[in-house]
Amino acid sequence: MAMLYLDDGTHQVSWGGETITLLPKEYLLFRFLYLHRNQAFRREELLDRVWGLEMPTDRTVDDHVYRLRKKLQFWQHLLSIETVRGVGYRLHWKEPQPANVLDVHPEFASHIKQMLEMYHGLGMGAALQTLSAHKDVLGLTLDPFYAVYVRFVTGEFAWFLRAAEIPLRERLFYLSHLYILTEKDPAKALALCKQVLSRKEDLPGMWEVELEMNLIPLYVETGQWQHAESQIEKLAETISGLRSNSYTLTYWFQQMTYLLRRKELALAQKKLEEAKCLLAEKPMQREQGMLLGLEGMLAFQRGEQARARRLIDEGIDILRQTRFVPHYLYAVRKVERFFQIYPGDSAWQQKYRKEWARLWEEHRLGELHKQLEELFARQL
Repeated sequence: MAMLYLDDGTHQVSWGGETITLLPKEYLLFRFLYLHRNQAFRREELLDRVWGLEMPTDRTVDDHVYRLRKKLQFWQHLLSIETVRGVGYRLHWKEPQPANVLDVHPEFASHIKQMLEMYHGLGMGAALQTLSAHKDVLGLTLDPFYAVYVRFVTGEFAWFLRAAEIPLRERLFYLSHLYILTEKDPAKALALCKQVLSRKEDLPGMWEVELEMNLIPLYVETGQWQHAESQIEKLAETISGLRSNSYTLTYWFQQMTYLLRRKELALAQKKLEEAKCLLAEKPMQREQGMLLGLEGMLAFQRGEQARARRLIDEGIDILRQTRFVPHYLYAVRKVERFFQIYPGDSAWQQKYRKEWARLWEEHRLGELHKQLEELFARQL
């Protein structure tokens, strides 16, 4: 499937080497419609979902749509913004199927997969998305894993609920992550995670290990310290045997979450230094952002407020720049919950509470969570 590349910083939309620059409010409207393509929305709903409290007063939704249609007319083979009688608007996304002459060259496909794996491993979400967005022009066919994974990275969460053509077992890992992200009660998130883990046959590859690691912070959030310790010990040999820097760092980050909540700051500092050494050997943007956030939390618990603010903000900013949308959401939620538990900095607590509320509305996480509950009630 063809994909567009959206740049939130410049308000530009790109496809196949062509770039269109939109005005800020036009960009917000287009981004929302694109992420929820083929879905119809009322005008009032668009005002609420796209601009929230910053309701546009200079132009109506109709005017914004008119301007977008003019600017996007050269991409009519890809998309169109349609008027839905009695409802409002929807972005109709077409499915071009050009012949891919490079499919007959397996060595080329192998090189592309290696490139995707490198971008993935280094936490270069923007590079992943750019390659995917231009795959039709470049004559590429994405590996099946990355064809799905890129959708997750870009925040196309609703697709995982709608994609009935993809077996549930191939979506279950992503759906579970989204439930954990959006469930406000950690006990319910923990129960769902355990339920999914009981279906090991539906967790191919390393997905089982990733969900096992997610149990650690869920045990921490529910105050089950012994279970958290046991889970850390249980995974130690598995993670060591993988010899993966990315999995090792993720495992250590979960350990640090446990140590910080237990106020074992010296041990948390030791684990922090180990992680820094590993990242020095092989820099990974996504993991660097996560580490800075945890280092900021450690500094805060030591009473170093100014340093804590700087580190947390730097970590969040790096994660935003990686364009790994789920990881950014997780990080903001983690910081927001941290300041709920340690409310010693009202300014930063309010800052991240507002950012989480903004993301919750932008990605329609409340609606997503309700649909996830319904799906899991039927399928598990």
